[in-house]
Amino acid sequence: MRFSIRDGVATVLVAAATVVYALWATGAALGGWSARETAAVVFALGFVTCVTDQKQMAVVYGAAPGIRRPPAAYAVLASLLGAAALAAGITAMITASTAMLAALTAAMVGLWAVATARHALTPATSQPAERPAKTA
Repeated sequence: MRFSIRDGVATVLVAAATVVYALWATGAALGGWSARETAAVVFALGFVTCVTDQKQMAVVYGAAPGIRRPPAAYAVLASLLGAAALAAGITAMITASTAMLAALTAAMVGLWAVATARHALTPATSQPAERPAKTA
């Protein structure tokens, strides 16, 4: 399958979040930022990554024509990584925990990697043929 514009935007946003974390963690830049501020920026970039296409997020897999349900293993893995990112992000922003900031960044990169791999490996779906009109 070919990658979409959304995949490119997500890649740029996740890369930006990773660079922000790396610059902060190594002390190369952003030295004046606390773990709480860095977590807020990384969390915000992750959130924007998730909502780059609200229309697609609102689709229930299997309910719309041409949208297939993802494999159960993918859904479970993505859900666990998403829950871990949410919990780590909230915890990092509340407690300024550097470990939770690292966990947030790792979970976000993991979500991106899993989603990108799925997009790369899933064949493109064709639109279902329209049903002929019934004649009475």
